[in-house]
Amino acid sequence: MNLIKGIVLGFIAGAIATLTVHEFISWLFNNPNIWTGWDRVSWSKEPVSNILLPELEVPKIISAMFWGGLWGSLFGVILGARPQGALTIQGAILGLFGPAIIGVFLVVPFLKGGEPFFGGDVSKIVPVIVILMGWGAATAWLYGYFRYGRLP
Repeated sequence: MNLIKGIVLGFIAGAIATLTVHEFISWLFNNPNIWTGWDRVSWSKEPVSNILLPELEVPKIISAMFWGGLWGSLFGVILGARPQGALTIQGAILGLFGPAIIGVFLVVPFLKGGEPFFGGDVSKIVPVIVILMGWGAATAWLYGYFRYGRLP
């Protein structure tokens, strides 16, 4: 039962972190005084197709929350029933190695036929790393709070 609870709470934490922190950091990168070259629209309701069900289109923010929730579920399994230590730092590291390096830089190019992520454009790679580390930190923080009532 603890594993299922961790998966569910991790999914909820990941979805909330996506809706808030992930999209907020992306919005900050849209400010030309902070960064140039990042043109992703935050909190977008534009319909996108899903890799799993290409015929089904959902708003981009819902798709992002779903994938954030799936990664959050994995965080719930990794962090365990009694999260300990500096959860914010653990989450940032997990966000870097999980969704950023494995997800965006390995899996997505594989699914797109080997094309490098954003053509190797650093103005797009740096924001992705920062966004997903921030998302990971928020996900682990929320997971610790939901799971154990413990703030980092």
